[in-house]
Amino acid sequence: MEHFDETASRHHTPKMSEMVAADLRTRILRGDLKPGDSLASEAALMEDHRVSRPTLREALRLLEAEQLISVRRGSHRGPVVRLPDAKVTAHSFAMLLQLRHGTLADIYRFRMMFEPGAARMVSEVATDEEVATLRKTLDDESRALDDWAAFTFVSWRFHTELIALSGNVTMSVVAETLQHVSGRYAFEALAGSPDRVAAGERSMKAHHRLVDLIGARRGAEAERFWERHMAAAGEMLFGQADQISIIELLR
Repeated sequence: MEHFDETASRHHTPKMSEMVAADLRTRILRGDLKPGDSLASEAALMEDHRVSRPTLREALRLLEAEQLISVRRGSHRGPVVRLPDAKVTAHSFAMLLQLRHGTLADIYRFRMMFEPGAARMVSEVATDEEVATLRKTLDDESRALDDWAAFTFVSWRFHTELIALSGNVTMSVVAETLQHVSGRYAFEALAGSPDRVAAGERSMKAHHRLVDLIGARRGAEAERFWERHMAAAGEMLFGQADQISIIELLR
């Protein structure tokens, strides 16, 4: 009887298209190719990688599915490097949470673990110019107060900008992903509420206070203040979030 090598069966020999995709992916991720750059024409890519047109097109389809390139049919520029859309990442992330029975309250509790610490970090590392960008976002919030959809968007943008200024890239990417789920719920939770303007004003007041503490470089106070604010906001917004399905926000 022929011996079946289970270990060997688990090894995957990459196809030529996968190898071409891996090479181009590495160049994009290393920054050798930047968003907006053209990869080259099909003919040049085929010659460079010594592959056939079908093999090359399969490699490009792999990169296009990963949102690392945009293939413009009929264009003489060839495939163009792009950045993946955070909304697509958020959609996949939300589906995974739903399949594992995660809830919106889970998301908020997780955010409460890192956002207050991020506020402290920003007070320690952000430049005066970067703190000024947060104040500009506060001005945008004030102008959008009469439009709940616009206000919700700007208000949640404040959270992602805050965390981006902490300098921690991992935390920033996670926050940007969560924004799309939590922000959608925040909009829908209060969209029909007569208290939404007052809720918006309370949110703005808290944001102003936080930026003042950050600008004064009072990091410990900023962290404690943001912990209290998030706890109060969570109690108002997410009191029933354990009963809300994430899938409802993926429409």
